[in-house]
Amino acid sequence: MRKDISADGLRGLAAVNVLLCHLFLAFLPGGFAWIYPDTTTPDAMRGVVDHVIAFQPLSVLWNGQFAVCIFFVLSGYVLTKSFIDTGDTGSFRLRASRRCLRLGVPIFGSVMFAWFVMAMGWSHAAEAGHLSGSTWLADFWKKPPDFIEALRDGTYGTILGGWSRFNPTLWTMKIELLGSMFVFAYRSLTLPGRAAPLNFAFAVALLAWFFPHDWPYYTAFLAGSHVGEARLTTSKPLLALAVVGAIICGGFDVSPWYDWTHALPLADNERKALFNVVGGILLLYVVRCGSFDRVLQSRPAQFMGRISYAFYLVHLPILLSFSAWFFTVMAGRLALDPVTAAMLTVPATFAVVIAAAMVFDRTFDRWGIQLAGRVFRAPRSSAKTVALRSVDGFRRRVRYHRRRIIGKEAPQAGVPRQRVKSACTGK
Repeated sequence: MRKDISADGLRGLAAVNVLLCHLFLAFLPGGFAWIYPDTTTPDAMRGVVDHVIAFQPLSVLWNGQFAVCIFFVLSGYVLTKSFIDTGDTGSFRLRASRRCLRLGVPIFGSVMFAWFVMAMGWSHAAEAGHLSGSTWLADFWKKPPDFIEALRDGTYGTILGGWSRFNPTLWTMKIELLGSMFVFAYRSLTLPGRAAPLNFAFAVALLAWFFPHDWPYYTAFLAGSHVGEARLTTSKPLLALAVVGAIICGGFDVSPWYDWTHALPLADNERKALFNVVGGILLLYVVRCGSFDRVLQSRPAQFMGRISYAFYLVHLPILLSFSAWFFTVMAGRLALDPVTAAMLTVPATFAVVIAAAMVFDRTFDRWGIQLAGRVFRAPRSSAKTVALRSVDGFRRRVRYHRRRIIGKEAPQAGVPRQRVKSACTGK
């Protein structure tokens, strides 16, 4: 299977988007009055920087939920790419077996890292939140750390329950695990061809019924898989239209610009998730067409793509400790303007998070891959399982094997060919 390195670069830039979102939300909250209205109000936009952060379509660059939806769409695409290329569903069994350990070992490391930071008393979230006016930042880590609770969250609570008070950004891990299993099952059990749209609609309806609040996220996995088999184009007008659509859907917020979306009978969170997923689908399609290869295949983007999972797992504990402390020193002790302090905090945080992610990538992330590979070893020789393309194809294979059986038994002495045929058909 040929690796799509542009998809790796897109994953890396999405990780950067998430960190920018949380940094601005923590230290420049006024700019998120429309993206996350529960954390602040439009009155909190005190300066030009806040208005620039809130400006459409620029805000798509730090809309963290859009980046998370890109992760989900990419997972559906990457996890089923070998099936799209070869038609072999056998790889799904191995990937599904390894998935929990592959995700779980780094999750355990992330939760324990957050617990350690809390236990050492390095949290400065409340002080920094008071200075910046971010209620989102000030609400973190109010309860004392509990080692047993951290062990429980790290081993199974986070990946199965979808929440950890030590590292709340891990809410995505349950969706990542279940979404992976759903796309494996979906691709294994559905037939392509004319029935594909009906199969997709039925699968989405099931997800909406059983997961009424999170179904857009799970749908992202299924849609990402289909992006892998979509017909590509070189038409500049079509690609430009897809980019515009990705920006509009990816930058979705509750500002008056999006009042027209209330025609959809969905709650605000579901509507935002759905638009962000559609934006992620359009963006991945444009990337597959090669429009941003020069950027996504550059060394910085590839580097970020390689450490993106570790980067995502460690960034919030660092933001709540080092970044909050740095901002408190700049805006409190040195009495700098809060905007200036925030602008200085951003590059300092990126440097620390990248360094920590490199260590985490070589330890917990690599350990997860190695442990999953050792526990669930790939079979040395296994029969290739190919999805049936149609009922007619199945019938042709049955007739082919029947003719082979007849051909082997016909030369037997004293048994005429017509008699062998009658024995096989039962007539």
